[in-house]
Amino acid sequence: MKRPILKKWMVTLVIILLNFNIGIQGMYSENQNKEETANPLSNYDLHHASGIGDEEKVKSLLKEFSEEEKDKLIEYVMKEDEDKYTALHVASLNGHENIVNLLLDTFGENKAKLMEYVMKEDDDKYTALHWASYYGHEKIVKLLLDTFGENREKLMEYVMEEQVDKHTALFLASLKGHKEIVNLLLKAFSKDEKDKLFQYMMQEDHYKFSTLHIASLNGHEEIVNLLLNIFGEEERYKLLEYVMKGDGDNYTALHWASYYGHEQIAKLLLDVFTGKEKEKLIEYVLREDEDKRTALHLAEMKKHVGIVKLLQNYIE
Repeated sequence: MKRPILKKWMVTLVIILLNFNIGIQGMYSENQNKEETANPLSNYDLHHASGIGDEEKVKSLLKEFSEEEKDKLIEYVMKEDEDKYTALHVASLNGHENIVNLLLDTFGENKAKLMEYVMKEDDDKYTALHWASYYGHEKIVKLLLDTFGENREKLMEYVMEEQVDKHTALFLASLKGHKEIVNLLLKAFSKDEKDKLFQYMMQEDHYKFSTLHIASLNGHEEIVNLLLNIFGEEERYKLLEYVMKGDGDNYTALHWASYYGHEQIAKLLLDVFTGKEKEKLIEYVLREDEDKRTALHLAEMKKHVGIVKLLQNYIE
């Protein structure tokens, strides 16, 4: 009993810390000291307007620069606060799509500076993509991905970026159950980039959690299905490796689904194995965590009768 509860606290703590970091709107609220806004073109003003969704104010600030001051405008937009947040971070975090568009349009044909801006990280190594993915702002995720155009190398670097806890945008979207964003991130990879896609899906955080672990733990069935369906017949060995991965305490996705009672996810995981892979299937079902417990032990402990019957059928 002790191990799943401990791990659940770990996962909960990650979520709490994420939510703690996400109070950006409060950092730029109307109650801030008015002295901070004395300069009409201060860094604070743009961040504040972007954070609270004041589109007209953002437009007004950007119009303060003439056509001849394009470089100064770009420099202004790229400014960071003391926590290295840009206006793009706070607009993306809070779901202000129109403001994100305004900020990105500032760069015009200067694609190099635009990509540099989009790829900026805050103090905890979050990009705007991390924030938009965590909060489920699908249209903003698409805008951010589209800024890279044909520059596949930079796009791949951006999508695969990890924040301080080694969480990718895919991990964060999977954690929160944002199926459409998970789909967008997976489709960012072309057919010729399958190896990078598998690497992306296999990335682990500090606790060796993969996207499949976190989606299975939280009961996001549609996301689990999306992740499993990425693998074609010719990549079965990769699929089996992905499904059979253990986390830091040797919990597989099946352990997590069984412990939390996600029967349909348990079935999806088991259905990965074909008739020719019976031995691998038995190995998976009988896999033990660090405390020598199988998925069946956990399902029995939590009284998830449907999962107990399901697993017993495979063992027998």
